[in-house]
Amino acid sequence: MSSTMAGTLAVLLFALPLAGCLGNALLGPRLGRRFCNILGPGVVLAAFACALVALVAVLGAHEDARSTTVTLWPWLDLGPRALRVNVDITIDPLSVLMCLVITGVGFLIHWYSVGYMAEDETPWRFFSYMNLFIFSMLLLVLAGDMVILIIGWAMVALSSYLLIGYYYDRPSAVTAARKAFVTQVIGDVALVIAAFMIVTNLRVPSLQLNTVFHYARDSFPQGGALITGICLLLAVGAFAKSAQFPLHTWLPDAMEGPTPVSALIHAATMVTAGVYLIARFHTLFDLAPVAQGVVACVGMGTAVMAGIIALSQVDIKRVIAYSTMSQIGLMIFAVGIGAYSAGMFHFATHAVFKALLFMAAGNVIHALHDEQDIRLMGGLGLTMRQTERCFLAGSLALAGIPIWAGFFSKEELLGLGYSHGPLAPTLYLVGLGVNVLTGLYAFRLYFTVFRGDPQTARTYAAHEAPPVMLLPVVILAVLSTVVGLALLPGIPGVVGPFILGSFLDPVFTAFGGQVITEPGRLAGFVTVLFGTAASLIGAGLARRWWYERRPDAQVVAARVPRALTQLSLHKFYFDEIYDAILVRPTRQVARGLRTVVEPVYADGWVEAVGRGAAWMSETFRVLQTGRLRDYATGMLVAASAFVIVLAVFVR
Repeated sequence: MSSTMAGTLAVLLFALPLAGCLGNALLGPRLGRRFCNILGPGVVLAAFACALVALVAVLGAHEDARSTTVTLWPWLDLGPRALRVNVDITIDPLSVLMCLVITGVGFLIHWYSVGYMAEDETPWRFFSYMNLFIFSMLLLVLAGDMVILIIGWAMVALSSYLLIGYYYDRPSAVTAARKAFVTQVIGDVALVIAAFMIVTNLRVPSLQLNTVFHYARDSFPQGGALITGICLLLAVGAFAKSAQFPLHTWLPDAMEGPTPVSALIHAATMVTAGVYLIARFHTLFDLAPVAQGVVACVGMGTAVMAGIIALSQVDIKRVIAYSTMSQIGLMIFAVGIGAYSAGMFHFATHAVFKALLFMAAGNVIHALHDEQDIRLMGGLGLTMRQTERCFLAGSLALAGIPIWAGFFSKEELLGLGYSHGPLAPTLYLVGLGVNVLTGLYAFRLYFTVFRGDPQTARTYAAHEAPPVMLLPVVILAVLSTVVGLALLPGIPGVVGPFILGSFLDPVFTAFGGQVITEPGRLAGFVTVLFGTAASLIGAGLARRWWYERRPDAQVVAARVPRALTQLSLHKFYFDEIYDAILVRPTRQVARGLRTVVEPVYADGWVEAVGRGAAWMSETFRVLQTGRLRDYATGMLVAASAFVIVLAVFVR
């Protein structure tokens, strides 16, 4: 691809959602809802068209010329031998894949929002924030310089803060937004420290990513303490953004935002940024096997923990939120063992079926007038047949049932975990447990919401969603069914080419990296067989427990070890632990400062200054008599004193 074309496409990709953000904010209040409904989704659709053009251009280029980095303009130049920062963008297969998902799935979510937010009083504010989120993610994934990447990273956090707290008149929404933002700042700080460590140790002339990777390969020894520390800091940034243990507590609370916001955060934008970060910095992680092992273990651990918690949740959106955390954990595990293409494959399929699940859940919530408790649902398949079928497609894809999308991507990455990474194949066996959990909570949700008898009058009166909300959901349901077959025809690891892997692998081998090998055909077949069996076991148990028998929740809980049910209900007590370790001591310190330090010392200094000024005012006021002779006398005394001082001290 030529530099001119790459620069033009990048500018358009940035400018379109940014123009939508500014247009909605400045003109929306005057031009009204119809203007916002056209401009908000329209700019994202246009950006998706640009991403498609970029895909065609990348595919048309020679394999060695598919990565293009362009300097749009120089920004900071600190001297001939000092650091330079330019606005660099990189268009390569990895960034193009991210752009396609962000803008493609993002457009369907924007389209859906036209119907879902039809009663909202400030559509210009909503679409302005949504467009800003798309712009921030595009800036992040197209950045060719670490400084620009950090700016995009921080803007994503800002956008999520605005959208999670969209209903700012609700205290719970404001608290959730603040919690998300504070957690993101922890990741931001870690990322910035990692950047400083790279600059000070590599002594690179710029933080352009290609330059950093080139110098790193020759400067950092394999497995050294410094590169391990840098990668661990990068991992902390990824964990915060992707809601991984122990920085995961913000994600369920983020459900306080509107449902389209949840779909955008979980499917196409924010939580996937951590996976992208580790994949983009693959050159550094390849040099730090200890950091890779930590990343893989944290990812798999988070997948298990989130799956257990999802089993006890009763809020439809929170169940899906914990499923996101679990699936992102699998992606983190994949990139942690060096299976970068497999991780990005699951990212692409997950974006489709997770947006589908959130938007289908939004149809249910919309029909039940904001009811989100699944215990008050049931039997909605009778009145919402189309939504039920779409939700079932999403559940099948999430559980990894053949032939739906999640089957191909999940079994691909788990199969690679059988023979690669730390503790292989122990973590693979843990992954089989995750498959069982996924089938359980996915179909528990489906059977509880759509099958059985309606539980309330609202469920009897529920109606199907309007076409503007239903059509995007149907499109995503179709994609959830066919996208896996399109990208990985055959059985993962056994039969058929990995088309997406062939597309992405040159990115991960550009600086001497190695693509991990597939397990042998027999091992691949066995892993797929066991993985599928685990998913089917989970789905079958869910059908038996929540559809055929429908036992009382307390009866089910009584059959499970009490410690496990308590951990699940209390979300492993992470909120309570953070509250005890961080929040309460901080409040105690703040209260002490407020009651002791502030009135005695801070207020005391301020009051002393005030009293001094008052004393000076009272003292010097007597000199202001209004009589000329007094002023002349004062001037004469002052001049005499001045002359004496000069005579004595200046010779």
